[in-house]
Amino acid sequence: MPRGDRMMGGKGRVSEDDRAFDRAFWAAATPEERVQAIFELRELYHEVMHPGVGSKRLDRTVGGSRRLRD
Repeated sequence: MPRGDRMMGGKGRVSEDDRAFDRAFWAAATPEERVQAIFELRELYHEVMHPGVGSKRLDRTVGGSRRLRD
């Protein structure tokens, strides 16, 4: 989804905000768009909290166990 396709805005006081716009926006989003938004928000949060570090990715820890030979 290109960023400009679904962006909307308006003016109003914060105290007047009943979150109707948020509910309507997310209700119209597909599950794929919601997952994409989660990852974008996570990357933006990491960028704000850790400037200059780069994008953090999911860890891929590998482990296992084996029986010792006698």
